[in-house]
Amino acid sequence: MIDHSLLAQLLLTYAVALVLVVALARVRVPSIVALMMAGVVAGPAGIGIFSRPEEVEMLAELGIVLLLFTVGLDFSLTAIEQIWRKILVAGVLQILGTAALIALLDMWLGGAPPQLALFVGLFVALSSTAIVLKGLAERNELTSPHGRLSVGILLLQDLAIVVLLLLVPILSGKTPVSAIPMALLKALGAIAAVAAMSRLLLPPLLRLVTSSGRREAFPLAVVVASVGTAWLGTVFGLSMAVGAFLAGLMLAESEFSHQAYAEVRPVRDVLSGLFFISLGMLVDLGMIFDRWPAVVAAALAIVALKSLVAGSSLIAAGTPLRVAVAGAIGLSQVGEFSFILGQAGLDAGLLPRDLWQVLLSASIATMAVTPGLLAFAPGAADAVSRWVAATFRGKVAGTDGTSVVPGQDEAANQTLQGHVIILGFGAGGRLVARALRDLGIPYIVLELNGATVQQAKREGERIIYGDATSPESLEAVAAARARAVVSLLSDPDGTRRMATLVKRLAPSIQIIARTRYRLEAERLKAAGAHVAVAEELEASLEVLAQLLARLDVAGNVIQPLLEIFRRESVTLRPVKAPHASAGGLPQVLQDLPVSTHQVEPEHWAAGKSMADIGLRARTGATVLAINRGGTFITPIAPDEKVRPADVLNLVGDESDIMLARRLLTSGE
Repeated sequence: MIDHSLLAQLLLTYAVALVLVVALARVRVPSIVALMMAGVVAGPAGIGIFSRPEEVEMLAELGIVLLLFTVGLDFSLTAIEQIWRKILVAGVLQILGTAALIALLDMWLGGAPPQLALFVGLFVALSSTAIVLKGLAERNELTSPHGRLSVGILLLQDLAIVVLLLLVPILSGKTPVSAIPMALLKALGAIAAVAAMSRLLLPPLLRLVTSSGRREAFPLAVVVASVGTAWLGTVFGLSMAVGAFLAGLMLAESEFSHQAYAEVRPVRDVLSGLFFISLGMLVDLGMIFDRWPAVVAAALAIVALKSLVAGSSLIAAGTPLRVAVAGAIGLSQVGEFSFILGQAGLDAGLLPRDLWQVLLSASIATMAVTPGLLAFAPGAADAVSRWVAATFRGKVAGTDGTSVVPGQDEAANQTLQGHVIILGFGAGGRLVARALRDLGIPYIVLELNGATVQQAKREGERIIYGDATSPESLEAVAAARARAVVSLLSDPDGTRRMATLVKRLAPSIQIIARTRYRLEAERLKAAGAHVAVAEELEASLEVLAQLLARLDVAGNVIQPLLEIFRRESVTLRPVKAPHASAGGLPQVLQDLPVSTHQVEPEHWAAGKSMADIGLRARTGATVLAINRGGTFITPIAPDEKVRPADVLNLVGDESDIMLARRLLTSGE
């Protein structure tokens, strides 16, 4: 008879995990931490659903294979290429600096041997990609300056796990130190061989599968590609995790990457969840209770030391202080890949089990507090930068080696009066600058990216390097004499702080800001912004307007509807009703920018002839056709009377159309 005991154990364990993930989500505990807690409950230290964690190791290892495969799929070499210098400098300094500092403290305070101390340092150096990315996304900070840098460093750490796993047998003594060069050479050769075979074999395999037209074939091919390459890695002396990562990396830039990710993600989430559950099963609650001071001290030391090293590394790479502090606090936890490294060290006999318990428990604690640290980071960064600015008045380093002395452009900016300050010089900032330049309106740009500042200066733009949340930077662009500030920053917290500071410096100045979500727009208006354009709401209204226009709803019906929805949400800029589809008009008229106006029974024009209305003579707009019940009347005779429910197809510039609507509605 078939033994279903393992299935029953897995079912009960997943049920416990489900309850904890859902319950702890209400207090913003990360899912990874909840899964580990489920492992504690289900393991030998808890209710004992699994008496031996080894029973789930095979499935857990398969989960890690799929996890690293999807990490490889997400690892965009093109994106890294754009910012590789800063990421490489800051990331390498962060990993090596954290490992060295932790190792020295471990040898000094704990008397650990050098190999073990270095291993512990490398274990602590990695941060949680899953938790930080999710937290930044929830706070809309992925595209903020500190968010972009954090993501880049996290990706570099994910890549570093490949090398760190190769160091485990060397640090454990199974491979002599003298063999390190040859071991690294063999490892690099194995990596190159697996990568080359993946690049040569996987895309043709997936093309062959997709050409079959069978929907079920593609997910099977993805599983074969990921698990098969992981197995191939073991043949060449690599771990399964490294082989899976290389497979994903080779497919990352292919046309199959997005669909492969979508196919493997559900299975990955279930099985990688089992990996974190199995880690929780390793937790010895009795030991933790006996050594809880050491666990708490280790967790606090990890957060403090990692923040210090990461912040110093970012500053050394030329990152502004406020951005460096915010990014450093976000990287202060221990990551999920650290547990893969720790498990490898445990299996190799390098990591003692009592020390593993302390590291495991302290790491879980750092992950649990990460959402709170991410929320705390922008405020702390602002406070630190203000304190430093007040204490040390001097040169402030910019990105990519650019530097400014506050006030160095002050003499050149003394003539600025009634100008516009543009914050951020990406695509939106360049668009605003071009419009103001064409209209002859004076402006100056404040930008935090040193490379962008250098490039814009070469193009003749009036731009200076500075932080929009700094009073000195705002004074350098003569904020007190400016007519308006337009913010196109991708940092919602920084934008809100900027609005508060600008209103304090110049209460009468107009602030127009772009943000992503409606809630952020409301906060911006509370902080002093006169207009806050929420991409979330405006994009939705534009979609609605386009839909209604293609359903032949007249423009003067669409416009009030948009305004009603806008007033019910938050006061933002008006979205004009789009031009009507000209598909039903004669071919000669289809290329004209046609606006529509539906005549209501109470309108002044209802029942009047075209000659009586005199639309062209009085407004400049021309009626091209009348849509009457789906039938287009054209050309239009002077004695043609306008009936209620007629839709007039108008052509003219914006002012002509506005006057025409007013005349048709009220006779004015």
